[in-house]
Amino acid sequence: MRACRGLGPPGPVVVAAAVVLLLSGVGPARASEDIVVGCGGFVKSDVEINYSLIEIKLYTKHGTLKYQTDCAPNNGYFMIPLYDKGDFILKIEPPLGWSFEPTNVELYVDGVSDICTKGGDINFVFTGFSVNGKVLSKGQPLGPAGVQVSLRNTGTEAKIQSTVTQPGGKFAFFKVLPGDYEILATHPTWALKEASTTVRVTNSNAHAASPLIVAGYNVSGSVRSDGEPMKGVKFLLFSSVVSKEDVLGCNISPVPGFQPQDESLVYLCFVVSKEDGSFSFYSLPSGDYTVIPFYRGERITFDVAPSRRDFTVEHDSLKIEPVFHVMGFSVTGRVLNGPEGEGVPEAVVTLNNQIKVKTKADGSFRLENITTGTYTIHAQKEHLYFETVTIKIAPNTPQLADIIATGFSVCGQISITRLPDTVKQMSKYKAVLSSQDKDKSLVTVETDARGSFCFKAKPGTYKVQVMVPEVETRAGLTLKPQTFPLTVTNRPVMDVAFVQFLASVSGKVSCLDTCGDLLVTLQSLSRQGEKRSLQLSGKVNSMTFTFDNVLPGKYKMSIMHEDWCWKNKSLEVEVLEDDVSTIEFRQTGYMLRCSLSHAITLEFYQDGNGPENVGIYNLSKGVNRFCLSKPGVYKVTPRSCHRFEQAFYTYDTSSPSILTLTAIRHHVLGTITTDKMMDVTVTIKSSIDSEPALVLGPLKSVQELRREQQLAEIESRRQEREKNGKDDAGEGRTKPPAQEMVDELQGPFSYDFSYWARSGEKITVTPSSKELLFYPPSMEATVSGESCPGKLIEIHGKAGLFLEGQIHPELEGVEIVISEKGASSPLITVFTDDKGAYSVGPLHSDLEYTVSSQKEGYVLTAVEGTIGDFKAYALAGVSFEIIHGTVTGYGRFGVQCGGVFLNSKCTTSNSSTPRNRGKQVHKEHMFQEVSIVSFPITEIKAEDDQPLPGVLLSLSGGVFRSNLLTQDNGILTFSNLSPGQYYFKPMMKEFRFEPSSQMIEVQEGQNLKISVTGYRTAYSCYGTVSSLNGEPEQGVAVEAVGQNDCSIYGEDTVTDEEGKFRLRGLLNYVVLLDSTLPRSQYDYVLPQVSFTAVGYHKHITLVFNPTRKLPEQDIAQGSYIALPLTLLVLLAGYNHDKLIPLLLQLTSRLQGVRALGQTASDNSGPEDAKRQAKKQKTRRT
Repeated sequence: MRACRGLGPPGPVVVAAAVVLLLSGVGPARASEDIVVGCGGFVKSDVEINYSLIEIKLYTKHGTLKYQTDCAPNNGYFMIPLYDKGDFILKIEPPLGWSFEPTNVELYVDGVSDICTKGGDINFVFTGFSVNGKVLSKGQPLGPAGVQVSLRNTGTEAKIQSTVTQPGGKFAFFKVLPGDYEILATHPTWALKEASTTVRVTNSNAHAASPLIVAGYNVSGSVRSDGEPMKGVKFLLFSSVVSKEDVLGCNISPVPGFQPQDESLVYLCFVVSKEDGSFSFYSLPSGDYTVIPFYRGERITFDVAPSRRDFTVEHDSLKIEPVFHVMGFSVTGRVLNGPEGEGVPEAVVTLNNQIKVKTKADGSFRLENITTGTYTIHAQKEHLYFETVTIKIAPNTPQLADIIATGFSVCGQISITRLPDTVKQMSKYKAVLSSQDKDKSLVTVETDARGSFCFKAKPGTYKVQVMVPEVETRAGLTLKPQTFPLTVTNRPVMDVAFVQFLASVSGKVSCLDTCGDLLVTLQSLSRQGEKRSLQLSGKVNSMTFTFDNVLPGKYKMSIMHEDWCWKNKSLEVEVLEDDVSTIEFRQTGYMLRCSLSHAITLEFYQDGNGPENVGIYNLSKGVNRFCLSKPGVYKVTPRSCHRFEQAFYTYDTSSPSILTLTAIRHHVLGTITTDKMMDVTVTIKSSIDSEPALVLGPLKSVQELRREQQLAEIESRRQEREKNGKDDAGEGRTKPPAQEMVDELQGPFSYDFSYWARSGEKITVTPSSKELLFYPPSMEATVSGESCPGKLIEIHGKAGLFLEGQIHPELEGVEIVISEKGASSPLITVFTDDKGAYSVGPLHSDLEYTVSSQKEGYVLTAVEGTIGDFKAYALAGVSFEIIHGTVTGYGRFGVQCGGVFLNSKCTTSNSSTPRNRGKQVHKEHMFQEVSIVSFPITEIKAEDDQPLPGVLLSLSGGVFRSNLLTQDNGILTFSNLSPGQYYFKPMMKEFRFEPSSQMIEVQEGQNLKISVTGYRTAYSCYGTVSSLNGEPEQGVAVEAVGQNDCSIYGEDTVTDEEGKFRLRGLLNYVVLLDSTLPRSQYDYVLPQVSFTAVGYHKHITLVFNPTRKLPEQDIAQGSYIALPLTLLVLLAGYNHDKLIPLLLQLTSRLQGVRALGQTASDNSGPEDAKRQAKKQKTRRT
């Protein structure tokens, strides 16, 4: 609140906030807010369209969506309910590509003279579909932009529409009515392979029957020499992705004298430059190309730069840049590895120490842009040696003399893997190359730090020897071979190798079965810390191992496998001058470790070896060990009243591990005893959530099982007698068979069952049967202790009573209610099946029951002489029942004094139209500011389904259409309907409905009942705007705007003649109150109240009592105003004859104002009663 100038301090003010959650759609009864105006009309079309795909949406002038609906699928009718007056925009939103006129309609709803209040129709007329297509480049998924595309009727030349393709080749025509059309494409320079196609438009958007194809695009360029255009230069076109048949306007014959340098290129065709130096390929499809210029005189080929150009044709014409230029001539030569030898590839040929080229695979090279002169040529290649030559080059000498190698490298390597103990580091050794030819020359080189060496040698026969120092030779360092013979011909020799001699230690491992993974170690006994390991793996019973590069000395060899027994687990080995290969490790057996949680009996045998190896062992708790002399799989089966993690366990000697058996369940027994033999099923539910319910049955009684056993024994004896009778017949001895009888089945019958339960587990046993009732109906038992519980469940079963009946004629869905005689609530409710029959049971046979039936739209009467049979008589009409959907949880809201988020935009008191929004309020008016923000709901309580009144239900079909509101019971009935199809749609702001709409078929004399459920999706906020003197303010615009992430949401309304307003369609919210009184002038406390909404309406009263601050005083020193007060008293005494009449007049006026306020308060009661009595207005056309 804000203090107004000229007013005294306000007295106590009571601020009331009403938070209304319309979970049932019922708010304070106020005539102005209950009027529902329907804005409706038709979506019209001269051709058949699917109306259900079209949506009609209502927006405010600010773009806020107020409501949306779809159209009736049979006639395009739509209806939008309006709860507020003001300016709106009605828009049609059809599927993409559909066109309508108009696309939107501006509305001003004043409740008097607008088209909606008068019941007029707002129609949208369909003008056509869209036709889409593509112009593609040949062989490509995309196409060019800029192709002219025209649409015309089939068989005519007149164009209907024209457009130009967009990037990618797409084009579209709009407002096209159903029919057959032809689409044509044209372009001034490009060649079109497919220039026309057809399309048929029926009842939706259409696509061209086939794409239009551009065969290719023109590609051009130019060639010059010293700035002048060159004529006659050939440009050869290559491509690996385009065939010759796809290229148009190009010479495909081969070019004489041209030799391709790149064999991966595929030749297509060529063109020749014109007088102006330009050349052009008329039509090239999209793809990657290479163009190579070729210009040849009488005896020599001239160079053109660049020598090749790669380019890509996409979806447009292309100009090759930069310009080609004719340069000097070219010469060729070869580099060989000998006279009449092979070409040397990758050799570097240097011209005058400046120009460098590399030879090809055949040793040839090409020098381009050469002018006449004398040049120095030198060739270089790793491990090959050439002499430098000087030669004169001219256009008449295009072929140079061969460059021949004069020497080759002989290279080798000295490999020393392990140095003796006395040798600290590897030395640099001398290698000697001695010729075996006539000259007997010697060449000595020193190895590098890695032991590598190289010689330069001419072709001939040689041998290489390495000189090892005597000290290292005595320490045991030996190289093999002593000499290395070789022959140099026409290539380098790079495989000369001298290797250190090291010993090899090898042996074998013998296993009883598959060896698997083993680890063998070799540890030096003379050199501490030197230990080597070798991992063995194999699926055989014998494996070998080898330690290479072993220096001489004594070693200890061991094999690692703790779960096996070995003859010798370790051996000592001495390495001298030869390899060692006599070592053997032999396995002698396996070991089994078994850990038991209880002392039990185990059946223990080897799988697959027959019963002779079966053993039964009474084992104690703890770890038990077995020695196994044979490999294989062993099976261990526990026998006990306990169940273990597995029914049996296997132990594989190839995968040793500790076998652990832990009891997890105990055997529980139960018995069900019945008077007659029937189907009995038992459901066992556990208290452990992870245990699923166990269903046993149908069970067989003990008597049935005994009878089956007797029958089996009799059959077995009969077969034995028949076999013996055949043998005795041969000896002439026969005896008549004795007749055997089985026991008759007599009650009571016992049904045994069992369950394996965990320790501490609580089980619930519930028996069931089609004709039996059980006592007790279910039974609970808890398993505890380590011993077996035995029989814990005993239940008795008795035959039950069945009630059956029939509806005449056959009628499905009739509600049948079974009640105990004298009971206040029904016992069982069922519905008849598709044949009108029902059956209920079993029931307790010692009680009496009553049967009743009902179905909406029918009258049902009992058939005389029967119990449970009824006759049905149908009524006519269609009834709708609309109820609240169930909401789970409950909403919690908070109310406090705080920030302002929802602003009241006020107008002057004499303005009642929403066109005056935004004007400043007069100084004598003061409004409270109310805040509505998004508030997270932490808990929501469920409430039972309730009827939903006030829902606008639209029903249309053919020429019939009706829009009515549901009554307080949520039911609305349409009677006297003609047979046919109808489309209905429920509408109510703040609710969504299931079904949201539906087509129904009404037959003659048929009575349909349709249930619709409404689910609240938003809420309403009620409030009052009044001035300081308490008078209501009419025509004030109130706007709710979402905050932060909810800023896209907004609602607005205008106060009525009583200053009241209702904001609809709000999501979960909080109402906050704030005061604008300055704290520098007033003292007040902002109250805060928290509450939980448990109904449809909540009223909160906040007491707000501000007091004006007085000037600062010092009570201890006396009052500063005592002297002025004394002077006033003296002045009043002196002028008492004038002051007393003035006080009497003021008192009289105050009493008149109080009486006037009381009268106004008394007169407000009848008017409020009239407003409460007003009914909702409906619209029906």
